[in-house]
Amino acid sequence: MLRSLRAGTRGLSRRRRFAWPTTLTAPAVVAHEPARRPAVVRLRAIRRADQQAWHALRLADDARLSPWEATLPAGSPETLRSFPAYVRDQNRMARRGRAMPFAVEVDGVLAGQVTAAPIHWGALSSASVGYWIGGFWEGRGIMALSVAMVLDHLLGPEVGLHRVEINVRPENERSLALCRRLGLREEGLRRGLMNIDGAWADHLSFAVVAEEVVDGLGFVGRLMQK
Repeated sequence: MLRSLRAGTRGLSRRRRFAWPTTLTAPAVVAHEPARRPAVVRLRAIRRADQQAWHALRLADDARLSPWEATLPAGSPETLRSFPAYVRDQNRMARRGRAMPFAVEVDGVLAGQVTAAPIHWGALSSASVGYWIGGFWEGRGIMALSVAMVLDHLLGPEVGLHRVEINVRPENERSLALCRRLGLREEGLRRGLMNIDGAWADHLSFAVVAEEVVDGLGFVGRLMQK
């Protein structure tokens, strides 16, 4: 019991030191358009001013994104929030060290989102990562780089988590390819893990622990070498 209390206390201390908002930046070679100059990928806190661009991006890609969208199960007492309420709640969780809601910008234009949530401290010291990207940028390596940046941040000294996981629908071939390209370890099928597009759906779980990142390059460095 004393060990558990000490672990919980360390978790509280870490949450107080959690830095938010934070910004991550990296150059990205646009994989399938060699004539274009390298793009600059920037991850920063999602904000209320993103509302118009965020909705336009989501609406334009609704048919492509909705089959992978988390939804409220039938009979849930929860309700869908407005975008300002969503941003407020996400950033409040981030300031408490419970989430990192990153907007993905490519050359200053909103392109998608990567969110680490929930973040657990203490004995778990872990996070789950989810993401989406607009169709215009799909297939260029932008999201692989964005996720790599977040993994390096979460597992590195800035945050210091021990484990990060990504859960993917077995039919989502692009997302499966992203996890495998990053070298994440496949842990197996999790039955009915999440309500997706109105039904409980199985997911394949991919994960990495800090001890597995031992080459000094990190995920971004290894990705740039490929």
